[in-house]
Amino acid sequence: MTQKWLVPIDGSEIALRSIDWIIKHAAAWREPPQIHLINVQVSLPNDIGRFINAEALRDFHLETGMAALAPARDRLAAAGLGPELHVLVGDPATAITEFADSHACSQILIGTHGHSGLTGTLLGSVAMKVVHHAHVPVLLVR
Repeated sequence: MTQKWLVPIDGSEIALRSIDWIIKHAAAWREPPQIHLINVQVSLPNDIGRFINAEALRDFHLETGMAALAPARDRLAAAGLGPELHVLVGDPATAITEFADSHACSQILIGTHGHSGLTGTLLGSVAMKVVHHAHVPVLLVR
């Protein structure tokens, strides 16, 4: 059975660490995983609807999310791996864990700063929230 890996991408170089890890280890797989790249756009305040229509807002989120996913998509494509792209809107940690559940993902791979101890705890990073709420293994790539 093909593995389904979820890789959250926020457009940062740190997020691309998980992509580099996948590419580095790709030769060792008998069958490559199905890779889902996800970008989660933070919801804008509800009263923004007074100034921007819903369609324009959806287009904005989609365009911004696809731009964030492009470097990861391009790196994977250059390595012969074709990911599926997804842009969602909401709380990043919640959206990531719910997507993993609803799409039967077998693993979540997240690039991280590598903060530990009190710094990591106080930051309450998306990665830490995903680790605590995910129902599948989470690989943190430093």
